[in-house]
Amino acid sequence: MSLFRISVFAFVLSCAATVPAAAQSQPSTDELGKLYVSGQLDAAIALGQQALQAPGEQPAVNMFVGRAYADKQQFQTAIPYLTKSLASASSSADVKAWSEAYLGTCYYALQEYPKAKQSFEQVVAAAATKNVTAYAAKRLGMLRAQEMAGNWKLLETAHFRFHVQAPENLGVAPEAYVAAHEQAFETENRFFRATLPRKIDYYVWDERAPASQVLSQNLGFTVPEFLTIHVLKNQTKGHETAHMLVAYGLHPAQQSRLINEGIAVCFDQTTRNRMQLARQATGGTADIWKMWAQPQSYSDEQLYPIGGALLEYLLAHGSEADVKQLLQVQTPELGRQLFSKQIAAFEKELAKPDAGVVAQPASLPGTTPGSPASPVKLAASLVNAAVERNNTADKFYKVLILVNGVPVPAAQLQQINPQKIRDVKVLKTKAEMQAYTEVELNGIVLVQVEG
Repeated sequence: MSLFRISVFAFVLSCAATVPAAAQSQPSTDELGKLYVSGQLDAAIALGQQALQAPGEQPAVNMFVGRAYADKQQFQTAIPYLTKSLASASSSADVKAWSEAYLGTCYYALQEYPKAKQSFEQVVAAAATKNVTAYAAKRLGMLRAQEMAGNWKLLETAHFRFHVQAPENLGVAPEAYVAAHEQAFETENRFFRATLPRKIDYYVWDERAPASQVLSQNLGFTVPEFLTIHVLKNQTKGHETAHMLVAYGLHPAQQSRLINEGIAVCFDQTTRNRMQLARQATGGTADIWKMWAQPQSYSDEQLYPIGGALLEYLLAHGSEADVKQLLQVQTPELGRQLFSKQIAAFEKELAKPDAGVVAQPASLPGTTPGSPASPVKLAASLVNAAVERNNTADKFYKVLILVNGVPVPAAQLQQINPQKIRDVKVLKTKAEMQAYTEVELNGIVLVQVEG
């Protein structure tokens, strides 16, 4: 999730008006704000440091530099700049508010929760602007949820601290729930290669409306700088984790809603037919470049399935290195440079009712009876999400397991009642396996299960 950089445009010009006349030869606050909003954090810091060599308090400059350091998760470094901005007598109301809000963010990330709460409460009470008030209210809501969760069930795995509001309503045993999410993390991180500074605090809410009242925002969402995720109990186990792994594995400088949500849908650890869902959401017609550049013109019901199908398609028809580069700088300009041909082909595939079919989802354990139809070509992302690899370099693959045509991890296969397995076939030759996927494999196991 972004840190509301886009809101800076609402007050860059007013900030520029606060720059002393003696500093007019120095870099302007307008220039600094544009660098910050565009995600060029290092350049913004360098320009800001140059501007701060001039005499005067320059609260807006200190605010931008502090925010840039905070966005780079250098929270201790950010605090002095934000404090100077906040203490300046010449600081405008909106500059003070954003400085205080980001000071709260730094304290929150450093786990100094009472200080963070005080900062956010002051910003909400001041109500300087709509954006900064909403920013502080959401983080204040997370602190209140954290206090509330002291009475929830706590379960820990290698990468998570799960706070479960109503474990009896999960639909599965809490231990099975957290084990499945830990497995999803391991599976996804084979792609993202993220290293986290500590465990993720994963809050599992029982009902949506009460959660929204406490949090001042809708479920689910991820705040990478706080290593915190909030979800409804039945949300897919991979979506929000993917957001966290993108942040810590690829460190995106710029984000687009189409691409940012698309990668989370692509890696949500379901076996849904994403191309089919994208067709249903759009009627088979979509202008990808317009959706990319103007996401505000489209609903989430369109952006999410289109983004998920698009990222799945790019992984299947482009290089992993190019996809990762795109996730780091999610601009349409880079998209045209890397994937113009693939996106044109994707739009054509989207318009074909019988094209791009992948295996239909099944409810495991115990899928619907009947043998699968003729071999279906599986997208590389589906294969990569399920297959077991045989070395840490991640260059070679072991065995893909298909249960009634659906790719599943070995752990999921073990959940099936053996008495329901009706047939098992092992494919070993390259010719046999190419009918199912272009991904290099050592073998494919076809498992037929009755309901």
